[in-house]
Amino acid sequence: MMLQLPTSTLVNRKIPKNKFYEKLHANQHLKELFTEQVESIIWKHKLSKETIRLEPKDDIEEVQVFEIHLKERTYSLDLLRSIDKAIPYPILHVIIYEDQVKLAIAYKERNQTDDNRFVVRSYHESEWQPEEDVKLNIVQGLDLKTVYENIIRQLLPINSKPEIDLTTVLERQASIDKLTLECQRLESRIRSEKQFNRKVEMNMELQQKRKQLNQLLD
Repeated sequence: MMLQLPTSTLVNRKIPKNKFYEKLHANQHLKELFTEQVESIIWKHKLSKETIRLEPKDDIEEVQVFEIHLKERTYSLDLLRSIDKAIPYPILHVIIYEDQVKLAIAYKERNQTDDNRFVVRSYHESEWQPEEDVKLNIVQGLDLKTVYENIIRQLLPINSKPEIDLTTVLERQASIDKLTLECQRLESRIRSEKQFNRKVEMNMELQQKRKQLNQLLD
């Protein structure tokens, strides 16, 4: 897999699933998710000052790479949330099912009241793709915070200039996602609407939302 990481970062340690249950005091639903969906979890790489000689910055002291081997191609986002909750560092999840791979990472911020915890703001994922097609330039930046932010940027559907603050880019992406969903819902309602006048009104609203969406996409 084309993750372009030096051997100094390799950990390659299997983590028993029950370690996550214990740390999170998991309920029955979460235990079942791990049992039904996850084959194994491997702590694959650790990016830190010691392993890649990049300095920590702000709250980002390390970035982890976990391989999650699935029993089936579908999985619950609750799985990733629970792993991210248990580990107080950003994690690039390399999700594997047979010869297909998907990458996922959370945008996390340090909890204001508890330094050992991060708050997950949003998840960003690639599409499923054959293992040999996976290309991600992970060690891109002069410190660990920039490395982490650049991983997120590479998984976003929109391109952004490095000088634009990541939170601004993520807000724009959230607006695009929200408007896209609103347009889809309106299109569905227009198709099923019987009254002509109401159809015209909704069409006007749809055009307005599409215009806003196109402005964000440009």
